Amino acid sequence: MPNPIIKQFVVEGSSDFPIAMLNVDQCWPARAADAAAIADHQAAPQGRKIIMATTAKYAPNRQRWGAFGWRVID
Repeated sequence: MPNPIIKQFVVEGSSDFPIAMLNVDQCWPARAADAAAIADHQAAPQGRKIIMATTAKYAPNRQRWGAFGWRVID
């Protein structure tokens, strides 16, 4: 069985990280620093950028991220 292709994308937001999106996009933080940024519940006025990884074919779901006040950056 071939190895799945891992894609990365960046999300940016200043509110609490939408944990539900980990399930929706079947994604995870790409690096330890990204996991730490998710765990940091302090809202950052300038926004936080977090790199996510996924093997899901149709991720990321931009509209759902947007509904949580986060945007997907290419």
